[in-house]
Amino acid sequence: MTKITGLLTAFLFGLNVLFAQVADKPVFPSLFDNGEVLKVSLYFDITSHIRKKSEEYCDSKVVIYYSAADSAVINVRCRARGNYRKDNCFFPPVMLNFKPDTLFTEDGYLTKLKLVTHCSGSKVYEEYMLKEYLIYKLWALLSPYALRTRLCDIQYFDFGERGKNYQAKGFFLEPVYMMSERTNTIEIDGEYFKDHEINAMDADRVAFFNYMIGNTDWRIKSGHNVLFIKRFGHRREEVTAIPYDFDHAGFVNASYAKPAEWSSADDVTERDYTGRCRDYDDNYYALIGEFLAIEEQVYETILNFEHLDMRDRKQLYKYISNFYKQLKKPEAFIRSIHNSCMNRY
Repeated sequence: MTKITGLLTAFLFGLNVLFAQVADKPVFPSLFDNGEVLKVSLYFDITSHIRKKSEEYCDSKVVIYYSAADSAVINVRCRARGNYRKDNCFFPPVMLNFKPDTLFTEDGYLTKLKLVTHCSGSKVYEEYMLKEYLIYKLWALLSPYALRTRLCDIQYFDFGERGKNYQAKGFFLEPVYMMSERTNTIEIDGEYFKDHEINAMDADRVAFFNYMIGNTDWRIKSGHNVLFIKRFGHRREEVTAIPYDFDHAGFVNASYAKPAEWSSADDVTERDYTGRCRDYDDNYYALIGEFLAIEEQVYETILNFEHLDMRDRKQLYKYISNFYKQLKKPEAFIRSIHNSCMNRY
């Protein structure tokens, strides 16, 4: 059963585009088709945001500077979001809720927009955020079904009693409805199908990727840190998985991160294959080929990411190159998969 809200969102998204064209509203550039760092100012009650970490929305204003001569000033509502980070970060991630018809971009109207933040004020937490941003870029090398991101340089202005302002980097995460519109898909609620209904190759690709980045904080069975989409015109079984939320990955190696309770790993940097067990190896050999085909692109994406120090980039390169060393001994690698895979994931 498809998610009704997903269908309605896709339908309303199309209507929004049509109405905007009829009304001749100003169209701002895409948030996600540009790799340059986006300058943003966000005005809201930061004092309350930090103290209460509430899921209740508060009134705020965001200014997006597309260029020196082109900016958008929008009244929005914002709240704290996320599961672990909302409760454990000094500065939790932010959900921006745009009022209807307030910002029409080349991607369509914005409704809700996730902002991944720095969690805490120290430099190391900004590095965690940047490493997670990189992971989204790596997944996009593998699959067209990837949430786009936009790195931001953000000025936070506090309306609260302390009046303390902040400056930090963060990144916007593409809303699922935009990705669905872009890829001609609809979102599926994971509660409405059994795990064997997902496309096996797609599920194993997600498992390989999470193994590459040292992430066990995901599960297809419960939809934990995995989105599900279905392409229009395909059978019910053709459900595709999309991973997200990678801050507990060994690639990030956050001080607060730990392996998932269903993992046998002792440390987040220890790789543990938590994908589904298969009685055949065809998917594994095919995916080894896929990952080897993008090896140089993966290294280039990491080493050319100038927002991290070169020392950090080299450490990430080394971590990923160890994964590729395993892939280049496919028989031994597949044996290790059979030893650690999970019948129920």
